[in-house]
Amino acid sequence: MSLPFCCPACHGDLVESSTSLDCGQCRRHFETTGQVTYFIPHSRDNVVESHQHSTSLLRTIGKTLLPPHHSVYFDSLRSSHGEGNELTEFLQQHQDDTVLNIGSLSLTLRHVHPHIINLDIAEYPNIDVVADAHALPFKNGSIDIVLLKNVIEHVRNPAVVMSEIHRVLKPGGYLYAKIPFLQPFHAVPDHFQGFTPSGIDELTKAFKRLQFGVSVGPGSMLSWMLREYLAILCSCGSMKAYRLGLIVFGWLTFWIKYSDLFFRGNLLSGRLASAFYGLYMKA
Repeated sequence: MSLPFCCPACHGDLVESSTSLDCGQCRRHFETTGQVTYFIPHSRDNVVESHQHSTSLLRTIGKTLLPPHHSVYFDSLRSSHGEGNELTEFLQQHQDDTVLNIGSLSLTLRHVHPHIINLDIAEYPNIDVVADAHALPFKNGSIDIVLLKNVIEHVRNPAVVMSEIHRVLKPGGYLYAKIPFLQPFHAVPDHFQGFTPSGIDELTKAFKRLQFGVSVGPGSMLSWMLREYLAILCSCGSMKAYRLGLIVFGWLTFWIKYSDLFFRGNLLSGRLASAFYGLYMKA
C-alpha cells in the first residue's frame, strides 16, 4: 500500500530512494528499512527497551502466573486488553478506507481491517511508521479514519496532536478516540494527564461528535486502583516487591471489574469511569 507521506517538518513532498525519503523543500532525509519508515531518530528506540525491561520480572515468572486483565469494556464485560465492540463494528463498516492507528503500543487491527497504518514513537512489533504524533508525516486531508486509543494521556501537548489529526483527516473523515479519566500512573514512556468529559469536549472541539460513552467503567477503575494501592503499600519502596505485588494483588482484586455489570445503564457511571470513548467527524 502506497502511503500518503509528506515531510513532517514543512509538509513538502518526499522523493523515494532505495534507503530513504528525501524532502525537496527543506532537504531533510528520512530512513526506510524494510517495511518501516523512520521520521524521528533511532535513539527513540530506547522506549521499546525500557518498556520490555519494565516487564522482564513478570516474564521470568511466566505468563501462566499473571492475573487476568484488570479492566473490561463497559458494554460487553470482555477484557479491555482487546478491542471494543463499537470500534470493531465501525471498522468492519469502512473496509475500503485508509486507517491511521496512532500509538496503543502498536496493537494491530489488521484482522479486522486490511488498510491499517500503525504509527508509534518506537519500533514496536507491527509498526509501519516511526514518528511523533505532534508532527504527523502525512499529507493534508489524506487519511479517512484516525484511531487514537489509549494514547492521548502519553503525549506532551494534546492540543497539537489533535490539530495534526484534524489536518491529515479528509473532510468527512472520522476520529475514534479512547481517552482515560481515572487511571493509575502508567508511563510508556511517560504519562501526562487524564480527561473529564468536559475536558474531552474541549479537546475535540474542532470535530463533530457522533457518539460518546463510557468505555471502561467504575468497577474496572476500582480493580486497577486497588491493585496498585496494595502493591505500593506492601512494597516498602522496592520496585521488585511492587511488581510482585501487582501479580499477587492482581489475582485478589481482578474480580471487582465485573461489578461494572451493575453500573451499566446508570447515568452517573461516568463520574467514576476509567475511560471514555468517542466517535467524531471532521466537518
